[in-house]
Amino acid sequence: MSEENNYRKSVFIVVYRKTEKGILYLILKRKLHWVGWEFPKGGIEPEEEIEDAIKRELKEETGQIPLKIQKHNFSGKYQYAKKVLGRRFIGQIFSLYSAEIENEKVVLDKREHSDYLWLPYSEANKKLTYRNQKKSLEIVNSFFSLKLVSSIEKISKFREFKTSSGKLVLAGKDAKNNEELIVQIHPEEFVFHTEKPGSPFVNIKDKNPNQEDIKEVAIFCASKSQDWRDNKKDVKVNLFKGKDISKRKEMKIGTFEVKNKKEILIKKQEIEKFLHPPGVHPKGIKNVN
Repeated sequence: MSEENNYRKSVFIVVYRKTEKGILYLILKRKLHWVGWEFPKGGIEPEEEIEDAIKRELKEETGQIPLKIQKHNFSGKYQYAKKVLGRRFIGQIFSLYSAEIENEKVVLDKREHSDYLWLPYSEANKKLTYRNQKKSLEIVNSFFSLKLVSSIEKISKFREFKTSSGKLVLAGKDAKNNEELIVQIHPEEFVFHTEKPGSPFVNIKDKNPNQEDIKEVAIFCASKSQDWRDNKKDVKVNLFKGKDISKRKEMKIGTFEVKNKKEILIKKQEIEKFLHPPGVHPKGIKNVN
């Protein structure tokens, strides 16, 4: 048997779940042959396709069926930490994959594992026992970080600004752009629109903004409205969540039905102060006394 044949082909599977708090990773507490923390992994059976091996291992070790499987450009080789009588191989050659699952509850294989945790990246990485698994998790997490940057770049087609606390705010530029804006809103994110027609839909990219953020975004929404341009008076702004927005087929582009609205009255003076901060000329030139 050649040296390569002494190693079993296997898969490392970084399992994750998307939540309101971000991506959480699954780690399992190992008890068979060694004690520590790992993510699901296992050997590929003869004549078995890799995707089938991943699904089988996940079913055996978590009781879950993956929603999505992604291959990552990382592989390696390691030797078993403990010799076991009758075991044919001395170690494994692994390829790295990630798998998304939906359910939080995991059904463990009690022969191999005694506990499990769902953790954010930094905490999961600290818990993992072996360096090759820490590196694997780092690669997968970096992959998701790049995807997030890409998604943020894609949404730059909207009007955008940041609140005083640094929260990103997006607003539609026209009726068609409002349609595109609504599609990317998370169900738990907050959305703003004036009581009267003719304002952009405005979305703060945060599920738990503070009251100062909410007021600042409401003023921004009011300042961009037809109501303000026509009347230069106080403007009523409605606040609601993404999950409260619906649309019937017969509705015009850029119009939606909204429920569970909360009204915010924005004063004329607040809009004027937002548009023309003290000490700044309307054209952007500082006043000099």
